[in-house]
Amino acid sequence: MFYKELPDLIYDRNELYSFQDNNPDYQENVHFKKGYSFDTAKECLFFDLPANNAECIQRVIDDNNLDISISDCKFTKVLAGGNMPYHIDPQRAEVLMIPLTDDPAPVVWVDEQDNIIQEHIYRMPTIINAKIKHGVPSVTFDRIFLQMKYK
Repeated sequence: MFYKELPDLIYDRNELYSFQDNNPDYQENVHFKKGYSFDTAKECLFFDLPANNAECIQRVIDDNNLDISISDCKFTKVLAGGNMPYHIDPQRAEVLMIPLTDDPAPVVWVDEQDNIIQEHIYRMPTIINAKIKHGVPSVTFDRIFLQMKYK
């Protein structure tokens, strides 16, 4: 399985977007800085915002009876012109992705030679397989998501 869409997930997109919008706590992605030796803020325009016990995220967890810890949630932002390098998540097998911007660039899964084997455009909350190499090679419009460690 590459992905599974969740059309019935309950969440307030405007509330989630407002919480992260212009939040000063956004930072470069530390996993890419350690594992791939580059600063995503400079090279990929890719930033993370920890959940920090945000009530709007806890509401998503509670309203959907999810077995997810708020400490396993974060916002991600890839600015127009940036990218999310191909990777395998080090600590997550499945990730619940909730898109907060319209028309996000697609996520692609690739084989060992970086040939695309699957592509998905998020139109609703979606669980993705994070143990298959994936990324977002080209971002035309700002791409903002709430990510939750599902497994």
